[in-house]
Amino acid sequence: MLIKGVVAIVAVFLFADVALAGTLIAHRATTSAPASQAANANAHPCNHGASVSAAAHAKKHGQSNSQAARSKAGKDGSCPAAKSDS
Repeated sequence: MLIKGVVAIVAVFLFADVALAGTLIAHRATTSAPASQAANANAHPCNHGASVSAAAHAKKHGQSNSQAARSKAGKDGSCPAAKSDS
C-alpha cells in the first residue's frame, strides 16, 4: 500500500512539473523581447575591443593597430574611434 501511495505522489508531481514546463515554454514563445533589447541585439558594444576592431577594419595595419591596442580608447565605455565599413 505504501509503495502505491508513493508512486501516486510521484506521478502527481511529475504531471505538475510537465504542465508547468509547458506553460513556461508557451509563455516564452508568445512573449517578445522589449524594444530596447531588440534594438541593442545587433549593436556593437562601446568598449576597448570595439575601438581596436575599428582600427583593424580601417585597413591601417601594423603600427596603428598596435597603438590602438595599447591605448585606453574605449576603456571608459566611450567609442572615440569612428567605425569604417571599407
